[in-house]
Amino acid sequence: MTEEFLIKEYSEDVFFNEEKREALPYSIKQIQIENYQGIIKTGIKGIPLDTQWIFLTGENSFGKTCVLQAIIIGLFGNRDTREILTDDDCRVSIELKAGGADRISHSGSLKFEHFAAYGPSRLTLQSQESKNEFSRKSAVTYSLFNTDGILLNIEYNLMIWYLKKDPMYESVKQALLKLLPHIKEIKIVDDEVIYVEKENEESERTYDPMPFGKLASGYRNIIAMVGDMLIRFCKQQPHVRKIEDFCDIVLIDELDSHLHPKWQRRLPGLLSGVFPKVQFVASTHSIIPFMGAPENSVFLKVTRNQEEGIQIKRVDMDIKNLLPNTLLTSPLFDMDKITHLNNKDLSDVRTEDAYDEMAMNDDIRSRLRAFEESDADFPDELS
Repeated sequence: MTEEFLIKEYSEDVFFNEEKREALPYSIKQIQIENYQGIIKTGIKGIPLDTQWIFLTGENSFGKTCVLQAIIIGLFGNRDTREILTDDDCRVSIELKAGGADRISHSGSLKFEHFAAYGPSRLTLQSQESKNEFSRKSAVTYSLFNTDGILLNIEYNLMIWYLKKDPMYESVKQALLKLLPHIKEIKIVDDEVIYVEKENEESERTYDPMPFGKLASGYRNIIAMVGDMLIRFCKQQPHVRKIEDFCDIVLIDELDSHLHPKWQRRLPGLLSGVFPKVQFVASTHSIIPFMGAPENSVFLKVTRNQEEGIQIKRVDMDIKNLLPNTLLTSPLFDMDKITHLNNKDLSDVRTEDAYDEMAMNDDIRSRLRAFEESDADFPDELS
């Protein structure tokens, strides 16, 4: 290798579980970036090969998206079909384990194609009206670099698989249902895919069936992104017939986008369950996805200053027993205060761990006040 490469030799394999030492089929070992947008020079080494989730956190404008884009450039290069991803004279080297072998890609030299990438805008599906722009805007990297990306339409594929009686129809449908516990059924009726939503996750009562366009944005976000993911996996790995056997690296910017906190917390685990051999690299502004982070997740914090530019550092924390207050004030989020901005007296701050506990305490105080104001005698058994 020449001096121009940021990674010059293979690094040692690192695992969370050194006894099993089971690497994912495709997993990132090391990232080194130089001269890309706000990045002067930064990198991260020693990423365990058995981590399924790499989370990026950091304040707005600190460079989380830049890091994700740089990873794409390192794996794929600076051009995707007709799109130039960057004009920067940047250098990016990515070391990864691929199919059991060590590989290093220098600004796309490996031409690694086992990946999918998603920006925060991911509600627009391929349609008849978008055919002219479809090829360009649905390119594998487009969504992460632009705000008007078009995702491959899983409903078209479901229809084709259904008509051909292809087993992939049922496999993909079941995968989507696992990711959408509030959806009871996905059906094809009169050449249209419809979704039957349950009253709640545990209920058998359902609402009227509705098409994709009338679903809540959170549902559409998951269906659109995972549907696009599945189509790309099928194209990349046509020999694979079981959803759980797909192998890839997936980058997601703003994982929490469009999702209620309940969904933010559950989504990482749901995706890991459906795609156990896929590595996810995801940015988020929210602590809630961290509360659902699968075991052996890696947490990277992105910082920025004038002298050093954008920097990545790993935050080693066992977060599985931490509550939101602790996470917010941890090095991951650096909040010095978590009290309400309108709070005027710290003695008034409620410190209960749950809303139900607070409501119970309020009820007890209310009863005690009512008793004090009454003429009733204190019960002898409590005196």
